[in-house]
Amino acid sequence: MNYLDEFRYSFDNLDEINIKKDVVVIKKKYANERIKTLLSNSVKVSKEIFPNIQLSIDKVFDNLKLKNNFSFFITANHHETQAMCSMMPESNNAEIIITSKMIELLNKEELQSIIGHEVSHFYYQHSLYPSPISAKTRIEQLNYLHLSRAAEISADRAGFLASGNLENSLRAMLKITSGLTDEHINFNYSIYLDQLRELKELKGDKTQMFSTHPTFLNRMQALIWFSMSNEYHQFFETDKKGIYELKEVDKKINDSIKNVTGGEIEKANEEIIEKALLWGALWIFLSDKKFSKKEQEIFSKRFGDKNIISVKSLLKISKISNIEKKVIEAYETASTLLKSDKNKIINQLHEIYTGVDEKNDKTKKELEKIIKFLND
Repeated sequence: MNYLDEFRYSFDNLDEINIKKDVVVIKKKYANERIKTLLSNSVKVSKEIFPNIQLSIDKVFDNLKLKNNFSFFITANHHETQAMCSMMPESNNAEIIITSKMIELLNKEELQSIIGHEVSHFYYQHSLYPSPISAKTRIEQLNYLHLSRAAEISADRAGFLASGNLENSLRAMLKITSGLTDEHINFNYSIYLDQLRELKELKGDKTQMFSTHPTFLNRMQALIWFSMSNEYHQFFETDKKGIYELKEVDKKINDSIKNVTGGEIEKANEEIIEKALLWGALWIFLSDKKFSKKEQEIFSKRFGDKNIISVKSLLKISKISNIEKKVIEAYETASTLLKSDKNKIINQLHEIYTGVDEKNDKTKKELEKIIKFLND
């Protein structure tokens, strides 16, 4: 196991989504077309043509303890500082493309940070994350975007480790964001983070919910916190003690990103979870065609007096088929949640199941039915 696995940002988790094989096949097809375009329109890096760039590349793989199975290309673009990793999912190699503007802007150590960042996208197989535009619902789109932002935090850590120095990564971020060289920038990071505090005081920028990357302010802060973790100092034997456990760092980063994006994702997810639990609980209780006083008390305690009154009124005027329709609608929406949120629903459904007055095969079958519907 490479140390990149140990330092992966915990909210960057491929297990949160179901990966469809047909998506992987499609991505492989487009990746092959991409290689043809690169060979036609870009210059492949070699020590003979770009000796200094090749030295930076070699240093990255040495620092990250990885084998270089990559092809690097430089493409002429004097307006945009970009680097990207074009990869075939589940393969052993990838192509990394860097614009000429990026090369001109950064020194060799700062460039190592960018190369390490892109290499880690392949190592972590981030290409397997579904595109937000493929989402079936708005909340699924927002969750995919949140995962995409989490992937960038992992990649930034790898870039920092590849560059060998925190300041190299922070300088690269500031240069890329501003488009300016050293002669124009005073690298006073506490001043830049004042800008992040100001943004949070303004209750964030909700347009950031639709961004695939966290703000550069979040990313700088995340790297600084990571460099203050006990795990980082222990692994690299820096003779210093960290301030935070890495788990605490990850939570701080996640909260910080949510503050900037306005917190809508968490609120929307909780509403979907609560709705699924309410209708799931009612469906389990009604499996024996009864809604006993004990079950009503459990329902009221869990979901509130207002909801028990509404449900009892609904049961007086609605057929069981209408209740079933509401259950299906709630679980169709909940099926687009991330795996960790689905597990919250499943765990609480099992707790609710223990309160059923008369448990039988029918009750258990209905519980299993809605759990299966949730995971389909």
